[in-house]
Amino acid sequence: MKYLLASRTQFSFPKPVRFYWIFVHEVMKKYLIYSDDELNNRRWDLHNDGFELLWDSAMSRKQAIRYMADFYPEYEKFETLLTPVSFRQACSFINEHHRHHMAPQGMKFALGLSNGERLIGVLTAGRPVSRHRDNGYTLEVTRLCVNNGYIHPCSKLYAAARRVAREMGYHSLITYTLDDESGSSVRAAGFQLLGKSLGGSWNSHRRQRVDKHPIGQKKYWMLNISF
Repeated sequence: MKYLLASRTQFSFPKPVRFYWIFVHEVMKKYLIYSDDELNNRRWDLHNDGFELLWDSAMSRKQAIRYMADFYPEYEKFETLLTPVSFRQACSFINEHHRHHMAPQGMKFALGLSNGERLIGVLTAGRPVSRHRDNGYTLEVTRLCVNNGYIHPCSKLYAAARRVAREMGYHSLITYTLDDESGSSVRAAGFQLLGKSLGGSWNSHRRQRVDKHPIGQKKYWMLNISF
């Protein structure tokens, strides 16, 4: 008896349909295109920043771009912009928007990211908090805080921090993420996971402190910028 072996294509399932969403900002005359996956939970954050949904049924990014060019040529593609920011402005933004940390006590520099109208993200860098890693050539990204409505703002700030730190003569950047955070944006920026810190409280009998941040284990990341 002969058996006919069916090819894999014979029983292949169709790929899931992916739609692309177009959001426009009428004041700035800018537009954003997000796929279903990219949009995730960003819609209301975009709405709060003045972006309104225009079309949610494009079948590809190219189709969405062509649609805007044909019917709304006065709109331009939106891009986040690096912008100068003072330490006071950075601290104010962090204290208002950061999920689990207050602003740092000092810094070497701060970077800002704007949507063209207002600040949507900041990064602060300073001497390593751990004295064992403060060798004079290492800089720590002490805070990174961004508006969740935009794609890749963390990567843009990390890339800018790397350029600035390298021009200042530093050899490496380090940073920490909570143990339950994936660290995807840190990894995408080129950082390598080197281990975990023990965590713990700064409070002691000799020096009483109130912990205003998570005291559990944290992932320790490093980016070599000396080449």
